[in-house]
Amino acid sequence: MSTNDPRRQMRTGRDRGRMDRPPGWADSLFAGRSRADKEADQDAMLKVMIVFGGALVLLLVGLHALFRMVGLQLGWWSAPVFVPLFVWLLASAGLRRSLRPVELDELRWRERLAGAGILLIVLWLVWPLWAGPVAKAWKAGHGGLGSIAGDGPRYPIHAILAASPIAMGVVAFLLLALGMVCAPRVREREREVPAPPADPEPLRAPLLAQRQPNHPRWPNDPRWP
Repeated sequence: MSTNDPRRQMRTGRDRGRMDRPPGWADSLFAGRSRADKEADQDAMLKVMIVFGGALVLLLVGLHALFRMVGLQLGWWSAPVFVPLFVWLLASAGLRRSLRPVELDELRWRERLAGAGILLIVLWLVWPLWAGPVAKAWKAGHGGLGSIAGDGPRYPIHAILAASPIAMGVVAFLLLALGMVCAPRVREREREVPAPPADPEPLRAPLLAQRQPNHPRWPNDPRWP
């Protein structure tokens, strides 16, 4: 097989500069997209990341202030219990509906407030049972940003999971249940059922011009004398 064979050039990658080569997977993926469209997508993605990061920072600051107000500990070691709630929020936002049992979806606003209050009280009682051992394990595992010259940032996830797994599961369940109860009810728009197709109209023959009656004609015109 010669070096000019197109099949050999396709395998070796020497056909990248050729104009008559078959399109590859990258060409079919980015076909029809100009440079301006790609830059617009990058700008939109950057704006989404900035907004999402700002909302996350504000949420963390608000949670820290709220936990300090009620006398509860909060730190980076508490991130694993918020993971189920965060995944549920992303799934609900993607599907544009609140993913929860039907019983919770049918609750009225007074019942929602009562349920949220009960869950908050239970969470306030259970949180210290989990946060105390986990905070100690976090400090023992040297979790945090650390020093630049030392080991750097560390997140001892094994120590967090092994500190108090039962209480951790209860706290994660309470946070998820609290989110499901407090989420507003989203009413889906009922799609209009299309009307059944109508029967085809009967074919109508074109209107024929009214023909005048044919008068009988004599075979031979009479001859007058």
